[in-house]
Amino acid sequence: MDRTRTILEETSEAGREAGVPATSPDEIVYQKLYEAIIDRRLKPGVKLKELPLAEAFGVTRSVIRKALMRLAAAKVVTLRNQHGATVAIPSREEVVQIFQARQLIETHLAGMLAEMPQRARLKELKGLLNQEREAYRQGDTRTGIKLSMDFHVRLAAYAGNEVLAEYLEQLVARTPVIIMPHGEPEHRASCSEDEHENIVAAILSGDRDKAVALMRSHLDHLERHVAPATEHRKSELAHLLGLEPTERLTE
Repeated sequence: MDRTRTILEETSEAGREAGVPATSPDEIVYQKLYEAIIDRRLKPGVKLKELPLAEAFGVTRSVIRKALMRLAAAKVVTLRNQHGATVAIPSREEVVQIFQARQLIETHLAGMLAEMPQRARLKELKGLLNQEREAYRQGDTRTGIKLSMDFHVRLAAYAGNEVLAEYLEQLVARTPVIIMPHGEPEHRASCSEDEHENIVAAILSGDRDKAVALMRSHLDHLERHVAPATEHRKSELAHLLGLEPTERLTE
């Protein structure tokens, strides 16, 4: 059975069991493209042409168009008239602005968490940090980066400010698009698990100033090791997206 149809059927079945509408083809396309961009199988600057994507997924071009518009709204794809869609390549100015926003939000959240009387939930992060460390140790950078992203989003959720958490999630999701190692192992350009552990320790000890300082230093470190990507390797879309040749899906 083809890969895409299997995903569609499994998602639809899960939805029926949960009593929710079946996932549509454009939602599947959106999720697959989003994941491929975030874990960098689709590099910044890669052109996302409607026809090859439609053929790779086995859907109509209108389905692809809907997914690309949603990705553009999430700032991970750029849409230009006459030029089509490409994976976003943030400018240096945009990179700076993203990290400025993250600094404002995440240092504030670190301080909030350190002052909260109930910090027990933060202990749940120790399991995530162990998984993160193990992923990097085994050379599984893709999983490590996803766990690093999850760490930052969870801190916002634990602080109890849903608005800031939602905004931070969008900023964190855009960060992998701008990661570009400068002659170092790829995981060095991602979050440091040691720095994460130190931040959590400071929060759990109730040391607000230290938690804020460590978060600021951590984000500074991450920003110094990222830059807009300017190159990509040519690859087959279906292979990059983890798809096999498929029958067409109905819209």
